[in-house]
Amino acid sequence: MKNRSEKLQKFLYALPAAGIVLISLAMAALWAVALCYAIALQVAWESVMAFFTLFGLSFIGAGVTVISVRGFFVYMRKVWYDRWPDAPGARLFVRTDSGSSSDGTPAASEGGNAAGFAEETSGGESPAKSKLSSVFKKTTLKNAKNESSSVIVKPKYLTWLNLGYALFVLAVICVIVSAALGSMNSEAWVSARSEYMLSHGWFADSVPERPEYAVNEVTAINVDITERDVIVRYDTSASRIEISYYNLYPDEYVITKEAVGTSLYILNVVRSPEPAHDDPIDVMLDLCFQPNRIEEQVVITIPAAYRDKVEINGGNIIYAKP
Repeated sequence: MKNRSEKLQKFLYALPAAGIVLISLAMAALWAVALCYAIALQVAWESVMAFFTLFGLSFIGAGVTVISVRGFFVYMRKVWYDRWPDAPGARLFVRTDSGSSSDGTPAASEGGNAAGFAEETSGGESPAKSKLSSVFKKTTLKNAKNESSSVIVKPKYLTWLNLGYALFVLAVICVIVSAALGSMNSEAWVSARSEYMLSHGWFADSVPERPEYAVNEVTAINVDITERDVIVRYDTSASRIEISYYNLYPDEYVITKEAVGTSLYILNVVRSPEPAHDDPIDVMLDLCFQPNRIEEQVVITIPAAYRDKVEINGGNIIYAKP
C-alpha cells in the first residue's frame, strides 16, 4: 500500500514537470520555425515588415523557452528532489559546488579546520599547551566570525530569468517596428507579397468573377474542376445562371460554350493547371498559394424553376439545401 501511494504521489508530482517540458518543446519549435520563416520572407518578399513580425514572434518563443527551462530545473530541485533526494539524476539538478554543500550551507574554511584540529589535539597535551590551544581556538573563531561578517553579497544580473525578460523586450521592440511598418493592415501584406506572387504567375490577391448566362439557353453544365468543391444552389429569386468563383492566377477557371442547337448550348467549366511553385523556398511559403475557405469553392446558382431543365455533370458537386 505504501509503495502504491508513493507511486501515485510521484505520478502527480511528475505531471507539472511534464507540462513544463511540453511547453518548452512547443516554444522551442515556435522559436525555430518563426526564425526560419522570418529569413525566408526576407529573402523571398524583401519585406522588412514581414521580417520583423516573424522575428518578434521568434523572440517570444525563445523567451518562453528559456523561462520554462529554468522553471523545470527549479521545480525539480525545489520540489521533486526535495521530496525524493535519492531519486536518480539528483546531481544534475542539485548544486554541490566547492563553496557550499548540497543543502546550501557553507563549506568549512581553513580557520574551521584549524579550530577542529586544535580541539582534537588539546586533549592529550600539557596544561600550558592546552591553554595555548584554547587561545588559538578563540582567535581562529573570532577571525572566522569577522571574515564571514564582511562578506558582501552581490546581486546576479546575468541569470536565465533576466535573459528571458530581455528576449521579451526584444520581441516587443520587433512588434512595435512591424506595427509601425503596417503589419496591422491587410493591404500591407498583399503589397509585401505582390512582386513575389506575380513573378510566379499568381495574383497577389484573389480576383472575384461572377459571369451570368441566360437560363433558357443553357441545357447542361459540365464541370471539370479538381481540388475544389462545386456548390449548386437553386434560388427562387434568381432569373439567370450565375457562376461565382475566385481566380488565384490568370485564367484559373475557363468557361466555354458548346452549341447544341439554335440558341442552345452547354457550359463547360474547366480549371487550368496551377503555375509552378516547387522551389524549396516556395515549398516553405506554400500557404501563399493556398486558397481560403471561400476561394476553394465554385458556386453555381440556378433559378429554382429550372431545377430539372439544366443538367449538372462532373465531380466534387455538392447540392445546397433549399
